[in-house]
Amino acid sequence: MTETSLVDSETVERLLTTPAYHRWLGLELVRAAPGEVEIAMDCRDELTADVDGSYVHGGILATLLDVAGDFALVTELGVGLPTIDLRVDYLRPARPGDRLLATGTVVRRGRSLGVADAVVTNGDGKKLAVARGLYSTAVASA
Repeated sequence: MTETSLVDSETVERLLTTPAYHRWLGLELVRAAPGEVEIAMDCRDELTADVDGSYVHGGILATLLDVAGDFALVTELGVGLPTIDLRVDYLRPARPGDRLLATGTVVRRGRSLGVADAVVTNGDGKKLAVARGLYSTAVASA
């Protein structure tokens, strides 16, 4: 891909919905634009982390943040990228039944590294978690 070429939404959606883990999570592409992506998922009861089933495991939120950051870069590179580092801040819990929306935005895309920010909100638009990810973009040039 050239420096200015972008990936079409159908390719982004195929890359998002093909992996078995992404299908199990029920990830859905809401929007893809150059350097930005929105991904949704529903919080099912089986994703809860406590005996009362009152909140969703934080690892699910981290996964959603990671995928959103990665796929923000996918909109520009057309290939999934390995995560090098992910920093997550949890702001409030997700609840069973919540419809989550993760927005990923490219901060910087270099030849070997890319940085993306991501935020997960619930159906009320409240921020649940934020992250910054570092991804290896070198695989896109190989």
